[in-house]
Parts: sequence; C-alpha cells; structure tokens
Amino acid sequence: MKSEPTPQPTLEGQALLASLASPADLKRLEVGQLPRVCSAMRGFLLDTVQRTGGHLGSNLGTVELTTALHYVFDFRRDRLVFDVSHQCYPHKILTGRREGFDLLRQSGGMCGFTNPEESEYDLFHTGHAGTAISLALGLSLATQHEPRPPQVVALVGDASLGAGVAFEGLNHAAASGARLLVVLNDNEWSISKSVGALARYLSKIRSNRLVQRAQQEFGGLVAAIPLVGRKIDRAWQQIGEVMRHAVVPGHIFEELGVTYVGPIDGHDVELLVEHLERVRALDGVVLLHILTEKGKGHPKAPTHPERVHGVKAAEPAKSAGADSAKLAPANGRVPRPAGPAYTKAFADALLRISERDLRVHAITAAMPSGTGLDAFAERFPARFHDTGITEQHALAMAAGMAKGGLRPIAAIYSTFLQRGYDQVFQEIALQHLPVVLALDRAGLVGGDGPTHNGVFDIAFLRTLPGLVLAAPRDASDLERMLELGFRLDGPFALRFPRDNCPAEERIHKSERAAMEPGKAEVLAQGEGLVIWAYGALVNQALEAHERLAASGLHVGLVDARFAKPIDSELLARHAQKYRWIVTLEEHQRAGGFGSAVLEALNQVPGAPPRVRLLALPDRFLEHRTTREEQLADAGLDAEGIERSVRSLLTPAHV
Repeated sequence: MKSEPTPQPTLEGQALLASLASPADLKRLEVGQLPRVCSAMRGFLLDTVQRTGGHLGSNLGTVELTTALHYVFDFRRDRLVFDVSHQCYPHKILTGRREGFDLLRQSGGMCGFTNPEESEYDLFHTGHAGTAISLALGLSLATQHEPRPPQVVALVGDASLGAGVAFEGLNHAAASGARLLVVLNDNEWSISKSVGALARYLSKIRSNRLVQRAQQEFGGLVAAIPLVGRKIDRAWQQIGEVMRHAVVPGHIFEELGVTYVGPIDGHDVELLVEHLERVRALDGVVLLHILTEKGKGHPKAPTHPERVHGVKAAEPAKSAGADSAKLAPANGRVPRPAGPAYTKAFADALLRISERDLRVHAITAAMPSGTGLDAFAERFPARFHDTGITEQHALAMAAGMAKGGLRPIAAIYSTFLQRGYDQVFQEIALQHLPVVLALDRAGLVGGDGPTHNGVFDIAFLRTLPGLVLAAPRDASDLERMLELGFRLDGPFALRFPRDNCPAEERIHKSERAAMEPGKAEVLAQGEGLVIWAYGALVNQALEAHERLAASGLHVGLVDARFAKPIDSELLARHAQKYRWIVTLEEHQRAGGFGSAVLEALNQVPGAPPRVRLLALPDRFLEHRTTREEQLADAGLDAEGIERSVRSLLTPAHV
C-alpha cells in the first residue's frame, strides 16, 4: 500500500477527540468530522505511547478502522473480538479510557491489551494470535437464537490469519451457518514481515487493486444509466466475478463459503464507514479485507515498520548538573552493571556453534528479531526457517528435520510454546528426537503482563519422559548449555528471561563444574540452610547470600542448572547436611522446579529436611512497569529471598 502524507492534528480535531467520552459521543458526529478525530487520535498515540512505551505501530495502523467500527456498530450489545489485542489502543481511547494512557502498561495503570476488568467493551483478556475467529464464532452461535441477535465482529491481522487455528475457525464458521464479520487488517506485517503462501496470496490481491478499483468505478457508472442500468450492473458484477478469479486465481475465501469484500483503503475512514454499513446487512460469514500501513504517521514507519511495532518508554530527563550520587536509588544501593541481554547472548552463542556444526538449523514462529534469530537469518539464510504464527507446525517440522539428520533449534517465547505442547509431546518427546527448544521470555515480562508471562513451561515440559530442562544464570552457562543440547541425542529445552545477563560472572567459565545433564553446581557451603536456585534467579540468590553473610548468616547456595533431571545425589547429601532446603524459581509454584525437588526428596531414605518453595503464587500476575517490580511483589528479589531465609533461621523455626 502506498504511503500518503498523514494529516496533522488540528486544534479542532483535538477538541473533538477530548469531547468523546464514549462511542455514543462518536456517533453524534457527522461522518465528515471523523478524519479530524482520527488525525487527533494518531497524534495522541504518537505523543503518549512514545513516553510510556507499548505497541505503537499496530495501533497507528488501526486508527481509522477502529473509529469506523465504533461509528457503525454499537458494541454495548454487538460484539468486538480483537485478535492478539495489542492493537486495541484506539478502541480504549474511544471507550472512555483516554486519560489512562499516562500509565499505560505501568504499575497500577492500564493494561496494554483488552481486559474485561477495565471496560464492558473488552470481552476477553487476550495476547496470543489466531483465536479471534473461534471466539467470535462461539459468541455468534451463543446468541443466534435471540430475537435480534447482536452483530459479531472479529478483527484479525494478516499474519494471524496464517495461524492454523484461524483457518480452523474460518472453516467451521462458513459451514455452521452463523452470521459473522471477519475484518482482515492487512498491513503485510505481524512484528516482522509476514511470511508464507497466504501472505503471498494477499500480496497478490493488494497488487491488483487497480484492476478491482477500475471494475468498481465502471460498475458505478453503469448502474447510473436510467432504466437499464441495474440490469447491466448485475451482469457486470457476474463478469467482474469471472475477472476477479482470473486476476487472482483460486479465490480461497469464497471457496470456503465466505463472502469476500475488498480490498479497501483502511486509512479512508469515510470509505470504511460506507463499507461497514453495507456488509453488516449481509448474512453468513463475511470477510472484509482492509489495507493499512503499519505505523501510519510515524516518521520511521515507511522504512522500519518492525522497529515501530513496540517502543520502549522514554528515558526520564536528567536535571542539569546531575551526577551519579544524586541519581542513586533511594535505598542507597547502586544497581549492578548489566551485561548483554539474554536474547543477545543466545544469538551470539548460536552463531558460534552453527559455524562449527552445519547440521544446525534455526526455526522461529514469526519472531526472528524477538528471539535474536535475525542475525542467524542473515548469516545462514538457507538454514533459517520462519514459519509464521504457527508454533504447532514449527515444532512438528523441527521433529522431521531431526529425524532427517539435522540438529534443529526452535526459538519460541515460553508463553507461545504452550500453543505447541502437543507437538512437543507427540512429535518430539515420544520419538525421542534431538530438537533443542530455546524458551525466550521465560519468567515475568513486566509491562506485557499475564498473557505473556512465561511461567508454566517447567510444569508442562517436566512431565515428558526423556526431555532435559536447563536454565542458565549467565551468558557463559547459556552457551555451555546450548553446546550440551546439540550434543545430546534427545530433546532439550533451555529457558532464559527477558532481562540482561549479569555483567560480572562470579565464577569464570574455566573454573566451573562440567555441564552434564542433572549435575548442579555448588556455589557456597553453609550451615543450617541451603538455597537451590534455578536459572537467572541464581543472581538474586547470590546477592541475598552476600547480604546474609555480611550479617553473619552463612547459608549454602546451589545453582541447580537442571530442573530435569534433578541432581538427586547432591540433593540426598544436602538432605542429610541441612535442616532447611529452600528452592527458588521464576515460575508458578505448582508443578515447577520446587515440586521436582520435593519429588526427588521423596525417594531419599530417612527423615527429609524441611523444604520451603519460593516461587510465584497460584494466580495470574498482572503487569508491572518492570520485571524487577514483579519479582519484588512475589518476594523473589534479593531482599525478598533474604527475608524468607531470615524468617526460617529465627528460633521459632530452628
């Protein structure tokens, strides 16, 4: 879609936007006023989201579309379902939440996704792609017998439409006889460039807009001819249908029984209103194809759509003459310097390993930059595979690669690996195939909140026989674990958080214990109590250990390194040596690393020690500004660990 200059917001437009407390206020405007509202809304988003951080590009692209939807439909009784819902900011503005944008995705502030607890206009708390059509179909079927059933609208991106579950929903919807409007927001991007045959197909439709526009304009002229115009127009529509199938062979949506309309300009709000009013009168399943520009209005959008997908919060301005002492935290502790992001450390390590081993192929499900595989794609394009938003397919394909003699690694966010659990079980673990799973964003993720917190993977992977689970505390162990994973003849999973590695590694790589499955590393001996920490939280445990030692409390500390298999031999010795074993993990308490320790101790003869599990509680943790705040809330930061240990070593517990 050709980018055109974006109108600048005017004072009148800003006043109009400020006057809209609800969609009812929007409906009172004339259609001709809507472009000014949209211009003001785009300016508002550019101003606020670049200060708070959040999903900017997708929301800039859906300003006109969301405005038109709320203008035509009444979503107090009609139903609007967002796919992923990271493009819901215009929706939030129009439904009375404009003032909440100052604290968007911040602690105590507004969620960055739809959230039913915030508004009656938000139906689901969603953050994963591909499910909107199924959800909307369920709503349609639930209400179709009402005397005046509500209109149900699913807003889906072109990349999400490539997800298997989206096609499952579309296939069933067309066969069910339900009434449903699917609005396809086609900007050729998800986070990165959309891939696959469907993306090429949609691109082919986009490229033939001139033919379709000429057909529409000619049809309009014919229809205006007195007396015979309508008859000729109907004949022209039939001819046009043949032309359309000739121009775009195999019109797959209509072959599924879906009425296809479009494509139309998604940044012409008046045109959108016109088409939405037409399609809402149609029966059955209708797919309205909208063409938009991701990041519309952002100066970098035409050349870097991926970069404006999500923006970080602006750094607070420093006062003149400020120095490090004045900027020190209120508690007087200066944060430790940060090393590279775990994602960057993973990407660099994978490149080094792949230089030596030509069997290594890297797979991602539409997240090449988020998982760090963009560098791999550039260096080894023939060995890189982006499957689109298709975790199930990506994992099954990895199993096929492994069976064929390759060493595939599938880099998928922990929260999205849940979507491919059956393939991890059936195609990978059951076949005992050497597939490496790199679970990025494992743990708490700050502003993205509960839809993206990766806090269930240990529990759902740990039950699968033969699957080795590892988690590094720093960049050195991350690389050593990757090397181990590629050496093993069975499945291997590696989890690491959305954070930076420690800049200072406490023990040099050459001095560390050998990296073997089920072999933990003792970092400190102690008396009375030992902490078994798993993964990145070893660093918080090290800091807590230092604080305790400074006050004369010397406890043991272990980097467990593996949640499966557990180092049962070391654990048995510690069961005899220590009165208390404390487990530490950035994961739900139920079924996680601590549960694995308890299960292993159950096999140790004699009276077991007392065990305290430090983990996440049995609830969905809401978003906070940072991961560090979430850890503190859960008592998993250094201070929280120190408090827990001290409470166990008081006379009442000894």
